[in-house]
Parts: sequence; structure tokens; C-alpha cells
Amino acid sequence: MKTTLKELITSFTKSIDVYNYLLKNHHRRAAVAAYHIGKEFGLDDDDLSDLIIAASLHDIGALTVAERDQLIQMDVKNPFPHSSLGSYMLESFELFQKVSKIIYYHHWRYENDSTWAPMMGEVPIEAYILHVADRTDILIDPKQSILLQREAVTEGIRQCSGTLFHPKVIDSFLTVAMKDSFWLDIDNLDLEDLLELSIAKRYEITMTLDLLEQLAFTLSKIIDSRSEFTISHSFGVSQVAFAIAELMGYPPEKCRKIRIAGLLHDIGKIAIPTEIIEKRGSLTETERTGIRTHAYFTSLILNHMTGLEEIVDWASGHHENHDGSGYPKNLTANSITEEMDVIAYADIYTALSEDRPYRNGLSQEELLKILHDDFIVKHGETVYNVIRDHQAYVDSVCKKAVQEGCERFRVYSDENRGV
Repeated sequence: MKTTLKELITSFTKSIDVYNYLLKNHHRRAAVAAYHIGKEFGLDDDDLSDLIIAASLHDIGALTVAERDQLIQMDVKNPFPHSSLGSYMLESFELFQKVSKIIYYHHWRYENDSTWAPMMGEVPIEAYILHVADRTDILIDPKQSILLQREAVTEGIRQCSGTLFHPKVIDSFLTVAMKDSFWLDIDNLDLEDLLELSIAKRYEITMTLDLLEQLAFTLSKIIDSRSEFTISHSFGVSQVAFAIAELMGYPPEKCRKIRIAGLLHDIGKIAIPTEIIEKRGSLTETERTGIRTHAYFTSLILNHMTGLEEIVDWASGHHENHDGSGYPKNLTANSITEEMDVIAYADIYTALSEDRPYRNGLSQEELLKILHDDFIVKHGETVYNVIRDHQAYVDSVCKKAVQEGCERFRVYSDENRGV
């Protein structure tokens, strides 16, 4: 695998900024502001790198339009639903431990500096820098010339020094705010160029399957955590797909790649409103059409990640049907690989096994009947026969994975409720 971790981080963070239906362009602008302030503050390369990665992902825990509307207020009254969730989404990736902590604290008021959360430790200075950068972008009206707003925005930030914002960070902000380039970069500097400038050399490492799987698991949490009903879905799909691949006699490396594809298969749902994903009633035709686009966005996001071509094909092709009725490419049987069918069946099996707002998880007998009656024509008999012949084992893998994912999220929820 020739790709580097830096390339994957750059590709994914840029995709989040472009495709997330809530956050379009806000992450880029906040990251640019944070870069300038952090450089002026004197952060070293590693700390600046963590700051910019955190800034590029800081609002991934904001799930709904209502949360977005709250976040455009200067002083966010209850930031922790989204900041703690964003931190939870990233904490499983070992190299993102500092990034996760910055995101947890990125709305922390400086006047509360001595009352930090015991389970997280003291507030890192990078979180205070991100807070100023984030609020700077919130104060900017995108419909007006940014240079004509500099004085008003600067004064709005300065007035909160010592209460909302760290005074030393404000000193650095006031210095960079005097430069036209600071404001013009917020409007114009490309996120990919910024990440190329700022991500530290410790991320310039060639990807291994171990590292890729750890990162894929982290990315899957970004999607699955958007709904309590899918909190372990991608993990379940990955484990079921891996079990099926082993039963089919695939070599170990291919089995692991299929497990990674399972983790990434729904990453395109970052472009779908959470309100649709969580809707309890029937979807409208427009909403159903919107849901269908997630496989396209999975391909679009992952295609930026060089060196993962097989995994991208398997992950993004899980809704392709042998009869040509699938999406996003409307492939037919001769263009659909067996590995795509493995991910497709794993996705269906896991989804039907899970409790959803409108039904309980299905029994083994009900599930196998639906696979036979509704999906053989779409995904072929080969993978179906493997599931049928080993259903007790496949079902046990599925249930264990779903339970593990739910338990992991329960622990996170209890910690944040103080249980």
C-alpha cells in the first residue's frame, strides 16, 4: 500500500468540509484562522498539526440543523452534545488522542479554565486557539467583503478576552488580524494546501493494514454515531463481511481488506441529513432519492484516497444489483464482483438483525427467508449459500459485533451523563 497516513487524513478532512450537509466550508475557514493564530502563538510543528486536524474536524459531532443554528451563536450555551460526541468519534485512533481532546474542549470558556473535566485533564492551549478561530468565522458575513468586516469582527472577539477567550490567544489573534492576508486566506486558502503546509512529519508514514483498519474504524464511528439505531452498524457489517470472506476461503489479506470495506461502506452518509436517517415514519420520494446518493458519495470521498482502489470498489458497490436496478452506477452481474456481494449481504444481514425505530431485529428464520426471496436476484446465490450453510455462526458474529458497538457507545453516554 503506497499511500501515506497524511494523504488519507488530507483527503478525508477535505471531503468532510465539502460534502457534510451542515458544515460546508466552515471547517476550512476555521482551520485557516487557527493556523495563523497558532503560528503567531508559537506552537511547534506537532502541536500546530494537531490543532489544524482538530479544526478541520471540530464540528463532526453536530448532527442536526437545530444544533447548527445553535452553534452560530457567539457564546454557545450547551456545546457538549456535539463537542463530546466529536471527541468520542475520534478517540479510537491512537494518533488522534490530542486531536480528540482539543475537539472536546473547543468551546470551553477561559474563565472556567480551572474547572476542567477530570476524565479529560487540563484544557490544551490548542482548544483555546480553535475556539477563537471558530468564533471568528461565525462573526463573518459571507455575503459581504471580508476586509470591510475586519474591524467589527476583531472588536467582537477582543471584547471577550478573559471571559470567553484566553487573553494570550487574543494577543496572537490581534496581531494576525492586522494583516490583510489573514482575512483573505480565510476566504480563499484551499484546505488541501493548508493541510499540506501544516500536518507534521509524524503523519508521513506509509499505511499498513493495521493502521488503515484503525483509521477506518474511527471514520465509521463518525457515521454510525449519528443515530442511536445505527451506533454499531458499520462495525457489525465489517465483522459479518470478514466472517463470510473467511468461510469463502479468501486469503487473509483479502479478508482484512473486506473488513475495512465494511467499516467504510456508509461513509457517504456524511452528505445525508441526520433528520432523514433518523426519520421514524415513511420516507418521501425526495428523501428516498437523497438516501440513495450515499453510495455515490462513498465512492466520491474514498476515491480521493489513493492506493485503496479495491476497497473503494467493494465499499461503494454494496447497493449494486445483478439485474441492473442498483446504484450508483447501475452495474449488472458481469460487472459486479463477488466481494461487492459479500459487503451487500453483510450490510443487509446486519441491518435486518438490528432493532430499528419501526421494528425489532428479525429472527434467523425470518432473515434467511428475506435474503432468499428478495435478495438472491440482486446479489446472487454464491454468498447467500454460504450464509445459509453457516447461518448460526454468521448470526453469532453479527450479534456479538452489534452488542459490542452498543456497549461501547453506552459507556461513552454514561460517562457524559456522569453515571
